[in-house]
Amino acid sequence: MKNQYKITKDLIKTWAKEYHLHGAANIILFIIWCVLGVIGSAGLIFSIALQSDWLVIYIYALFTVVAFFKLFLSRFFVWSKRYQLYSTTYGVSEWMRTTEFLDDEIILTDHTSVSKLKYSNIQKIKEKNNVVMIFMNNNIALRLYKDAFVEGSWEECKKKIQAMIK
Repeated sequence: MKNQYKITKDLIKTWAKEYHLHGAANIILFIIWCVLGVIGSAGLIFSIALQSDWLVIYIYALFTVVAFFKLFLSRFFVWSKRYQLYSTTYGVSEWMRTTEFLDDEIILTDHTSVSKLKYSNIQKIKEKNNVVMIFMNNNIALRLYKDAFVEGSWEECKKKIQAMIK
């Protein structure tokens, strides 16, 4: 079975929009940034209303801006940097990503870069609409699109993976 799709800058932008919280640590960080954003915003409003010292206003404004950035913008910068790194490394602005599910291993090909992965490293599989994320125990996640199978289908691939990891 083979999954293949073209990676473009626009596709990577959609990945930033698909950002989800995973794990307790990320949820705790999200809550902390929300709390700091509320404290910063409230403190900024009150310090301006009370005509506080400029340093107090600056500190609350800094809390607000940093929290806003971390909550809403940082993931877009991360994915943009990742795209720039890949496009510079590969020397192209668009490239094909192919994931092949062979009998003994999974082969991931990004343009000219090839990685071999073992079925035994699969921790979990998540599906949402057309996207399938296969999380590996070595901090790798394979992204597949159900409609991007050029050989086989997602249903066949899922059965094969489940058989291989048992």
